[in-house]
Amino acid sequence: MANPASAAIPGFIGARPRAPAEAIYSEAVLVLDAVILMGGRATRLDGAAKGDLRVDGRTLLERVVDAADVARDRVVVGVAGASVLPPEVRVVREEPPFGGPAAAVATGVRELPADGDAVLLLAGDQPFVAAAIAPLLAALDGDVDGARAVDADGRAQHLTCVIRRRALDDAIAAVGAAAASDAGRSLDGVSMRRLLEPLRMVDVPVPPEATMDVDTWADANAVGATGGEGP
Repeated sequence: MANPASAAIPGFIGARPRAPAEAIYSEAVLVLDAVILMGGRATRLDGAAKGDLRVDGRTLLERVVDAADVARDRVVVGVAGASVLPPEVRVVREEPPFGGPAAAVATGVRELPADGDAVLLLAGDQPFVAAAIAPLLAALDGDVDGARAVDADGRAQHLTCVIRRRALDDAIAAVGAAAASDAGRSLDGVSMRRLLEPLRMVDVPVPPEATMDVDTWADANAVGATGGEGP
């Protein structure tokens, strides 16, 4: 079955297996890749592997990887755990381990083909993020570097966004160089807010459920997740 996000985007090509994913915007072809972050220590989940929690029979990570099926190439940075992923999806560990989201994004981007036009960045614990994909891609137009989801309270979701590849490469290089100069540790510990700060981002309202994530057992209950050792 085709991903509902791809069905909502004019000009999208098919479902896997297929040629590289392409969408047509303003008579231009967009070649999209994806990086999905499934790292962290899950301290507020008592160390449980949150990617293994299940919603409607699929793990959180499986649901996010499926949502990113609009992309030509998909890389998961972190641990796949019990998730069963398509064979073409690569799983890598961030460098340095537990180095934070910016370091994980940089690791994932390095794994992608260099000829992509844009990168979809997603957190691996958002079971309903598929609803955000089409609005984000539709907003990537004009002179902006990227489009970023905002939740129902107006908060920017830095790991639910799509960014032009050249702009993302430049941001990783610039922030990495500055961090190395300041602390001698490159992107270790750098936040997504700092990584994206130089970019021209347009904030995009998305359906409220699209930005629901799982950081605590209360969050897990809110999305209907099962599994783990929660209360």
